Amino acid sequence: MLNELITELNKRGINFIKTVDISMLSSKENMGYGVAILIGINLSPGYIFRLSKENISDHSEFGVKEHLADELAEWTADFIIAKGYKAFAQSERNLIHGFFDETTKTTSLPHKKIAMLAGLGWIGKSNLLVTKEYGSALCMCTVLTNAPIPIENQSIIMPKCGECTVCKDICPTGVIHGSTWKPGMNRDLIVDVYHCDGCLKCLINCPWTQKYMQNNITK
Repeated sequence: MLNELITELNKRGINFIKTVDISMLSSKENMGYGVAILIGINLSPGYIFRLSKENISDHSEFGVKEHLADELAEWTADFIIAKGYKAFAQSERNLIHGFFDETTKTTSLPHKKIAMLAGLGWIGKSNLLVTKEYGSALCMCTVLTNAPIPIENQSIIMPKCGECTVCKDICPTGVIHGSTWKPGMNRDLIVDVYHCDGCLKCLINCPWTQKYMQNNITK
């Protein structure tokens, strides 16, 4: 089933798929499911280049791919349910129905946590997931399921930001504190999400995102 799912998702525009054992998490986090499927879509190098060069805030491609990741997570859940198993897509549309705390702006099981369990990347000083391959130039969504799918948990990657403070220095609203993430650390010590305006400058200008852009941009 997994190979068939991967083939179908690749046809629909997914760039990577990770499967993770979440059975060790609390019932509040995993909602009784044992496996999480993380699907991701890369932001194009050209989009990153344009936003870097023009120093503008433009959510066009980001918004489209965020929406597509959500849609394909819901499609994945339907695909698994049709196979006779249970599944729940953690799309924005589904999470607003009692699974998102508007006061704290949190969900019980963020996509980033699943990505970290998969060994995809680390939490940067911007509080975004940062990966070696894509930087933060990716949109993700997750599906929780009880389907017997092979898993690929990896060791947690600790932050590789070092002394870099690009995201903190470029943030126009000053919401990034410059703190280095540690396991169990309160998110509010890293970023003030309540005053973030979502300009994407931290995502675009992260040196890891810039490296991804430079390695993949069409000359």
